[in-house]
Amino acid sequence: MKARFVVTIAVLLLAGLAAADEAGVAWDTLSEEQQSVLQSFADDWAGLPAERQQRLATGADRWLNMSPNQRKGAQTRFQEWRRLAPADRDRIRENYQRFQGLPPDEKQRILENYRKFRQLQQERRQQLRDRYREMTPEQRDRLRDRLMDRRSKPGRRG
Repeated sequence: MKARFVVTIAVLLLAGLAAADEAGVAWDTLSEEQQSVLQSFADDWAGLPAERQQRLATGADRWLNMSPNQRKGAQTRFQEWRRLAPADRDRIRENYQRFQGLPPDEKQRILENYRKFRQLQQERRQQLRDRYREMTPEQRDRLRDRLMDRRSKPGRRG
């Protein structure tokens, strides 16, 4: 009997959490600072999907916790994002989703390679970009295959 009561309470709590997720974030539950950051969404807030409301509220929190330099960088990146063609934005979103689906060790490897690439001199980075752009799709596939083979062999690092 006691176990049934505990299970019932747990189910009710989980149902309450699910209902709260479905309901989203009410505008009046946002702090004044969050409302100020999200002012452009105020009129349409109730009609936004719950997931979007949550992402915006989280983003407002992140914005409020940024230094002035971090905010300036974020504004610059957002302006660059808005200047991209819709097809480029879609490609970036797809790559991001694909990256998120990778195993943690593969994500770590990619991030480490990116860090190494960013540490190269600007001229060298441009040379590598140019060389990659000049490759045919088949050459790119072979390069990827070679890199994957190098990583899979014991005692070798890629």
